[in-house]
Amino acid sequence: GYRDQSLPNQHFLGIRKGGLLMGVGSGGAPLKGGNRFSDNAPELLKRFKLNSSGYFGAKGTGGKGVRNLDSGNPARTAAEFAGIASKAYVSAKPIKGKGTLYRMRDGGFIIYRVTSSSDGTPVVELKVNGVAGIKDQKIHFIRRKK
Repeated sequence: GYRDQSLPNQHFLGIRKGGLLMGVGSGGAPLKGGNRFSDNAPELLKRFKLNSSGYFGAKGTGGKGVRNLDSGNPARTAAEFAGIASKAYVSAKPIKGKGTLYRMRDGGFIIYRVTSSSDGTPVVELKVNGVAGIKDQKIHFIRRKK
């Protein structure tokens, strides 16, 4: 199921209120139609800086792969990051009370939560099998200190 590409972030900005288009794939099998995460990685890397270890932002607290990305507007930045990462996703599945899981054609997925259960910040989680040198990570978008 493809959605209108004219507004790539429409599903994050609440413009689209209708039902989500679902495309179901089993396991890690490549799915037909939709983008691979590797199709979206170049745009993501142009907009957000990746360090030499394959992570975005600064090291956060709470274990391996937890990152903090400073922003003047964390909610908007998280929505933009998730919108680019999951552009032309294959399926979107709501996670009860936790946000949305976007599955990509190459088996990678992006989880977008408006507020994290740990500290209340917006979070984008990437599980992308090392595409473009990007490690799996959980990014908290935090307000930049004045």
